[in-house]
Amino acid sequence: MLRVLGRRIATGILTLFLVTLFVFLLIHLSPGTPLAAAMESEGLTQVTPQIRAELERLYHLDRPLHVQYALWLRGLAQGDLGRSFHDRRPVAEKIRERLGISVAINGLALLCMVLLAVPLGALSAWRPGSWLDRYSSWITYAAYAIPVFWAALMLQIVFAVRLGWLPLAGLDSDGWESMGMVQRTADRLWHLILPVACLSLGGLAYLSRFVRATLLENTAAETALAARARGLSSLAVMLRHGFRQAAVPMLTLAGLLLPAVVSGSVIVENIFAIPGLGRLFVDAAFQRDLPVLMALTLLSGAATLLGILAADLTYAIVDPRIRRG
Repeated sequence: MLRVLGRRIATGILTLFLVTLFVFLLIHLSPGTPLAAAMESEGLTQVTPQIRAELERLYHLDRPLHVQYALWLRGLAQGDLGRSFHDRRPVAEKIRERLGISVAINGLALLCMVLLAVPLGALSAWRPGSWLDRYSSWITYAAYAIPVFWAALMLQIVFAVRLGWLPLAGLDSDGWESMGMVQRTADRLWHLILPVACLSLGGLAYLSRFVRATLLENTAAETALAARARGLSSLAVMLRHGFRQAAVPMLTLAGLLLPAVVSGSVIVENIFAIPGLGRLFVDAAFQRDLPVLMALTLLSGAATLLGILAADLTYAIVDPRIRRG
């Protein structure tokens, strides 16, 4: 088990290194220069060659690319993510301000996926071919095919503009500062309904279909057939045998859905004007803010790899063959 864990961690570290290196090179190879963000932070529009050279030296942009990347790695090893080129604030501070919002959105989206997909898939597997199975299949496949940005716009038009049931965008209502703790929490959750629903659609569709297929496969196994022969009902067979065998694959798939949720939150946070890490990433990309982009790439890559690692370890715990491998 420890060997499997060590191998997965080593692979994850190598993957993070390659991802950050690719993003670093991509930023430098794209048109323009990160120096533009640095000039803006200093309030400069036109500079002399001497001042430009001094700014490049200050931000290490005069060094070769491999030296710049090595300097970033050295700062990372010391726990320093650098300072933003745009406003000279510590990158760690900017991320810390917005991290909680993004974690809440992504966590709620994953929770909604699991809580809704399991009963929906189970009901479809309980009566395969029924009207509920047919309609749920059609709806889930349609939800899976809808792009995130289009789903966000449609949810805004229907529930915020036409019906007026939910807030259009933002995270807080007017006068939020004067509310009590309970009112603040309720108001923030009220604003998160549409973003979380938008993030949950694709994963909910995929996971519910997976639950249905897994339960149908497990209830057709020999142990389930023997239980049915002993007089157990279809529902009892599904609960005792189907869910017992399907629990690990379902939880594993939920962990593997994390990359899709993280990438989708970048779009959702910008459409719903939520000040999370996704919006910070887009702002940094437009500003060519190299330290912020590198830090966010590292953070999102680490979160994705942790989700995959959790899925692998779950399988390793229940499957001795993987532990021995």
